[in-house]
Amino acid sequence: MAVVRTRRIIDDAGAQSVLAAAEREAVAQELRVVIAVVDPWGELVALRRTPGAQAASSRVAVDKARTAAIFVRPSREMEEQVTAGRFGALALNGASCLIGGIPLVVDGESLVPLAPLALPPADADLDAAQRAAAVRLFAERAAAVAPEFDIVEVWSLTDTECDDELMLTAIE
Repeated sequence: MAVVRTRRIIDDAGAQSVLAAAEREAVAQELRVVIAVVDPWGELVALRRTPGAQAASSRVAVDKARTAAIFVRPSREMEEQVTAGRFGALALNGASCLIGGIPLVVDGESLVPLAPLALPPADADLDAAQRAAAVRLFAERAAAVAPEFDIVEVWSLTDTECDDELMLTAIE
């Protein structure tokens, strides 16, 4: 059974709130840091550097944030794996095995078990195909985007029929 993760995506206002809160904490602790906020796919949404932070830390901050977002865990866990001898973590695509990346989690995110929807048999007629759960869901989603969408029966030739048709055309 597949699992579907529903995730809220941070907008610009939310990212600015996160940056402001993190910057207040950093300034209170007299830390020179770069704070990066990324979306669930690791793409940069917002970035802020506190006074005195190294310029090179900007790239590192984005890498840590991306790691936390795409692996949905603190980047600290990746560093701990490497420290414990699991050097394979260093080869994970998109992973930065350094402490500092923290995934943003909000109320409403959840893991939902999802069973795959059955497809109609390949030889099903139009009525049988339209009764299949996967086809119904597809049709509902398509119609929501394009109200004129409809499922219609289209006849197609098999490879053998295509070859016969080509041969007939060539003979004539």
